[in-house]
Amino acid sequence: MVEGFPGKTASHGAFGWSSLWLLDDGTRRVLVDAGQPAYIPLIHDGLARLGLAPSDVTDVLLTHMHWDHVANFTMFENATTWVGERELAWAADQPAGTKFIPDLHVQELLRRTDGVERVSAGDEILPGIHTIASPGHTPHHLAFFAEHATSTTDNTGNAGTAGSLVFAGDAVKNIHELATSRVDSTMDEDQSVRSIDRLRSLLTDTGGVLLPGHDVGLAMDGGQVLRLREQRAQIGFFADAQGDETDRSIG
Repeated sequence: MVEGFPGKTASHGAFGWSSLWLLDDGTRRVLVDAGQPAYIPLIHDGLARLGLAPSDVTDVLLTHMHWDHVANFTMFENATTWVGERELAWAADQPAGTKFIPDLHVQELLRRTDGVERVSAGDEILPGIHTIASPGHTPHHLAFFAEHATSTTDNTGNAGTAGSLVFAGDAVKNIHELATSRVDSTMDEDQSVRSIDRLRSLLTDTGGVLLPGHDVGLAMDGGQVLRLREQRAQIGFFADAQGDETDRSIG
C-alpha cells in the first residue's frame, strides 16, 4: 500500500514514513500496520487502485504500539484489528506523553470489546499467518510470517512474485538493519539484535521476502541484502520567498 522511507529528522522528530502492506487472497484483505494520520489519502488512493475501499479490509495486523503504525486502525469499519496482548498492556501502562505512543488510540483499543483480538507470539491468527516474537524496538513487538504468499503488487499496481513473506515491522526498519544488525531507535539493543538474527534466519530458510517497517521489500542473495525496488521519496521544499516549490526528491 505504502512503501516506507528510512529517514528521520533531528529537528522535527521522526518522519514516521512507515510501510503498509496489503495481503489479498480474494476472500480476506489483510493490512499489516495502519500508518499515521497523513497516510489517510494514500490509503484511500492505494485501495482505489485495487478496486477496494476501507470497508473491504477484513483484518488489520498491528506489529507494535507506535503512532505511525497504529493511528488509522479506526478507519477500517469492517475489519478485525489484531494486536499483541502484552504489547497493548505495556503501552497502556505508559504515562500520557510517552514518546511515540498514541495515548488515545491505545485507550480505544482497550475500550473495544468487538472487532479487536489480542494475540500472542506463536499464534496462527489467520490461515497461514503466524505471529513471531521480535522484541527490542518495543518490549513485545510482533512480526508476522505469511507462509504461502505467492505474489505481490507494488504501489503502482505492478505485480511480482515472492515465496513466504516476513512482515518485520520495526524489528527491522530498513536495509541497513537487516544487513548489519546495527539498530537505531530501540528500547533494548541486545533484544533487537536477537530479533533481527531470528528473522534473518527465517528469511534464509524460506527464501522469502522481508517487508520492513520503513523501507521497500528486501531479499537475501547469499549473504547480501538487496532492495527489491529503488528507494524513493517525493519531497518538495519552499526555499525562499520568490521561488515556487523546489523538487527535493530522493532516489
